[in-house]
Formats: sequence, C-alpha cells, structure tokens
Amino acid sequence: MTATTIGPAPARARVEGWVAPLALAVAILAASVGTLAVVGAAIDDDTARPAASGPADDDSSGQPVAAPTDDAHGDGHSHGESEATYDDLPAATQAQVDIAREIARAHPTAADAEAAGWMKATTSLKGIGAHYLRGGVAGFAGTDGGFDVRAPEILLYDGEGPDAPIAGVSYLLDGEDPAGFDGEFDAWHRHNGVCFADGLVIGEIDGHEGSRISMTEEQCTAAGGLSFPIANLTMLHVWVGEGYEGEAPIFAHDHPMLY
Repeated sequence: MTATTIGPAPARARVEGWVAPLALAVAILAASVGTLAVVGAAIDDDTARPAASGPADDDSSGQPVAAPTDDAHGDGHSHGESEATYDDLPAATQAQVDIAREIARAHPTAADAEAAGWMKATTSLKGIGAHYLRGGVAGFAGTDGGFDVRAPEILLYDGEGPDAPIAGVSYLLDGEDPAGFDGEFDAWHRHNGVCFADGLVIGEIDGHEGSRISMTEEQCTAAGGLSFPIANLTMLHVWVGEGYEGEAPIFAHDHPMLY
C-alpha cells in the first residue's frame, strides 16, 4: 500500500512555536475526516464493528481458537480484542505475520525508522507505544481503504528517544474494516478522536474503558492541545518486535510491556 502524496499547504501567516505545524496537521486531517472537532466541540459517534460470525478458526493442532471479541462503546470507540498467539494461527496467517515481523525487525530502533523516512506522530503512549508514520502526523491523511501486509502504515516503538526498540507494526485504513489477515484472528479497532499537542498525538478523547491514554476534551485543552475525530480510521496492532512477540497476543490492542 502506498501512501497518497499530499500537496503543499496553502500559504499562511507565520505562527510562532509548534502552533504552525500543528495547525497544518489539523488542516490535513480535517480534509481526510471531513469535519474538524476543535476544542470544546462534540465528537461524532462511530458505528461499531460487527462481531465476527461463523465458527471459530482452528489452529494447526485442530484445537479451536476463539475469534476476536468486539468491545463497542456508546462513545464511538470500537475496541476489538484477540487472544490468539502466533502458535495459535494457521499456516497462512503465520506466513502473513512473518512478513510483518521482517518489516519490523528491519527497523530495530526509532533512529532506524527515521533514517528510512518514517517520522514520529505520537508520544510514547501507554500500552501502544510511539507511532512513526511516513510523513508524521500528515500520514494519517495519506492512507486509503486497502490492506497490504507488506506495507504497514505505522511502526510502533517502546519509548521516546532514538534508541527506542521496535515493539510492532500497525495497519491503518480509511473506511470499513478490511478482510485483513487470513482467518478471524485479527482485532481491528477505532478511536473516536485524539488530542494533538506540540505537534504530536498525546492521547485519545474519551477512550474505551481501561484505556491508559484516555483524556477528556477539557484535559486536552489544559494540555494545550486540540481534539479532532478520527472515527473514519480503522487500525490493527501486530506485536512482532524482538523481545515483544510472545509477551502479548499477536493482535492485542495493548502490549503490557508498554505500560
């Protein structure tokens, strides 16, 4: 999957500090989402992903493995969860995970990601790490509705600095949840909205129960941030970083080593 090239921003007055790049990021994302929720505005509800149907998939040993559960909330956050480990997956799904692992381990540190053209888009968020995208925060607007296991949109790192190790990768799509990985093991999820401050995502707005990064719009404002919706985007974490794989379900939403 190739990110869409984003053209130059319209000319604007010079703004001091981080406000100018943040305003640009917000403008780009607003064009992608279709409507911008500024501080104090209500965030639209999102339609939850329907629960997986049909029988549970079997692993290579013939033992049934439960399909992901879907934890949909009235606040618009759809939070799927999977308990499957790599060993639970059938061969076809393992082969796809193997591809994701190769990509992750080709970028073992945040410095390697930056050298390859990835840019930091979030702080190191509890449970899910620091997100690096092509184009940084603008990369959120450069995604489409197609899934390509060979082209994750996000690299996930454990920490803030250049030596932060990679914990996994993430796939980010605009639109409906894709077929994704073979079988019904992957757990795609959505966030109603996020908070931007100092040019980076610092939390999610009114996140799911138990979220370690949830904040209210008032808290976002107090942090000097702006909130806006991203409910059109669906995403999936794949924990394949060396030392991280096997310490959480392969498609888990959070990784306990990132708390």
